[in-house]
Amino acid sequence: FDGDFTLRQWVPETFPVAISDVIDNHLLRESNITPIERLAAMNDLLVMIMEIGLSCSRVPPSERMDMKEVVVGLRRIRQKTRMIEGQFKYIRR
Repeated sequence: FDGDFTLRQWVPETFPVAISDVIDNHLLRESNITPIERLAAMNDLLVMIMEIGLSCSRVPPSERMDMKEVVVGLRRIRQKTRMIEGQFKYIRR
């Protein structure tokens, strides 16, 4: 990043339209699903994760998400991830 431009500024500018530019491509690879399936399934999860991350890094800190809310959000993400994984296993059998 050049000058005063920060990661905190860059992510909201790419969110949610170009979220794949923010996420490491290796995190999105899964050998048992097609790229289109992967993108569709992971998009919602990535948006949820980024929303939590952006909320937790707000300036000023008083506007940041409460940690109890973060835990609730992360549990929802985990539940949705498990549901998606189950769907892919079902589709591939």
